[in-house]
Amino acid sequence: SSGINAEWPLRRDTTSFQALKRLTAHHDLHLYYPLFWDVNLLECAIAQHHKKGETLLRDFLIGLMGKAELNENNASPLIKRTVESKKAAFLRTLLYKFCERN
Repeated sequence: SSGINAEWPLRRDTTSFQALKRLTAHHDLHLYYPLFWDVNLLECAIAQHHKKGETLLRDFLIGLMGKAELNENNASPLIKRTVESKKAAFLRTLLYKFCERN
C-alpha cells in the first residue's frame, strides 16, 4: 500500500489523477466523494486536502476509506456489486446535474 501522505508516488501523470488534483479546488467535488469506488482516487484526494490544510475534508475522506464496502480484501462478488452500485449512483448524479443545467 502506498499509504496516505502528501506525496503521491504512483500514477501521478495519469489523466484521472490530474483531473482530480485540479478539481479539488472546486467546492462541489466533496459532494461526490461518497460515490468514489476507487481507493486510489480517495487517497489522492486525501493527499490534496492534506497539502492544502483542509483537515475537515481530509478526515471525511479517511472515514470513507474506512468503510467495510471499500475493503479490497472483500469477496469478489461484493467488490463487484459495490463498484457497480457506486458507478451507477455517480453516473445518475452527473446526468441529473447535466440535465439540470441544460
